[in-house]
Amino acid sequence: MASKKKQGKKNSGAGNPAKAAQRGRSVFKVQAEISVDAMREDYAAWITETVPAFGTAEAAQIAEIQLGVVRSVGAQYAELARSSNLRDIDPELFGQVFAEFLVNLPEGLEAEPIFTAWLDYFSFLTSRGTWEGGEENLTELRELLDDALKGFAEEDAELCALLRGTELYAKVKAFSEALGDGVDISAFSEAGNEARVRVMNSVGVDAATVKVDEPAPDVFAHVWNAAILSVVDPSGGKIVRDEEAFAHFVEGEESESAQLLFEMGVGCVQSHLIPNDAFTERDEAFFLVLRNLLVTAVTGREADFEGLRRNCGPKDFDAVLPEAREALASLAAFGLLQVKGEEYGVDERLLPVISAGLSEAESLIEESE
Repeated sequence: MASKKKQGKKNSGAGNPAKAAQRGRSVFKVQAEISVDAMREDYAAWITETVPAFGTAEAAQIAEIQLGVVRSVGAQYAELARSSNLRDIDPELFGQVFAEFLVNLPEGLEAEPIFTAWLDYFSFLTSRGTWEGGEENLTELRELLDDALKGFAEEDAELCALLRGTELYAKVKAFSEALGDGVDISAFSEAGNEARVRVMNSVGVDAATVKVDEPAPDVFAHVWNAAILSVVDPSGGKIVRDEEAFAHFVEGEESESAQLLFEMGVGCVQSHLIPNDAFTERDEAFFLVLRNLLVTAVTGREADFEGLRRNCGPKDFDAVLPEAREALASLAAFGLLQVKGEEYGVDERLLPVISAGLSEAESLIEESE
C-alpha cells in the first residue's frame, strides 16, 4: 500500500541523496546504504540456497543482521573512498575503515560476526556474478578478513588459557559446581544450612567461622560477583548455574568462552573497587586510592599520594590506603595482577580486563549518585 506524502516534502527525506548531503551525510554514504538495502531479498534467497536448513523467516533475519553490518561499514567506506559502489572495493581503504570501525565498536559487541558478515557478503556477490573489483582485490579483501579472524581466534584462545590458569577461575568453577541444582538464597542465611556450608567451603571459607548476620568474607564476595557476571544466574529466589554458559566457561577457546572468562575477571575487579553497596565518603576515598594504585600497576607511573590525600582528606586517606594495598594483594592472589618485588604489574593481555573492571565500577558509582 502506497504511503501519502505531504506536498513540498518529497525532496526533503533522508533517502534523498542531495538533501542528505546538506544535512552532513555525503551522497556516497547515502547511496551506499540504499544499494545495500536493495539487496535484502536476494541476499535472503542466497542464504536459503546456500544453507537449505534455514527457512525463509530465518534467512530473512540473518540477511537483516549481516547486511546491517555491511551497511554500517560500507557507508563509512563510501564516504572515505568517495564512491558508493560496494561491488568494487579498494582493499587498503577498506582496511582503514574496518580498523576504525572495530576500535569504536560498542562494548559488549563481538568482532567476529562482523568479519563473517563481510566474508559472506563477498561470497554472495561472487555467486551472483556481481563483483566488479577484479579477482586480485577480492582475494586481498578475503585474506585481510581471514587473517584478522585468525588473529582474534588466537587472542581468544590465549585469553582463555591465561584466565583458566588463575586462582580466580579455580574458585569460580568450584563455587559454580557447589551450587548443584541451585541454592535457595532465602535459606542461605541459616547457620546450619547444608548449601551455605557447601558453597562457602568451595571457595576456601569455613562457614562455621562466619556468623550468619555478618557480611561474607571478602574472598567469597569477590568470587560471588565474578560468578554472577559470568556463569551464575540469580533468579526466582535461587542462584543457579547457567549450564550452557558453564560449558563454554570450562571448555573451548572460541569467543563465547573468552567473553565469559573476561566477564569473570571484570566482576572480580569491580568487586574489589566497590566492596559494598553503601557508597559513603570513606568508600569513595577507598575507590579513588585503589583506582590510582591500579593505574600505577598498569602504567608504571608513581601514584600521586599527596594529591589523593588532599582530595580524600587526610583522615579517610590514611584509613583506606592500607585497605587499598590489601585489595591489590588480593587481586594478585586471584591471578589478575603480577607481583614485582614490592610493586605490582599487569600482564598486558589482561589490561582490557582491568580497564573494563574500572569502567564498570565507575558506571555503578554514577548510577548510584
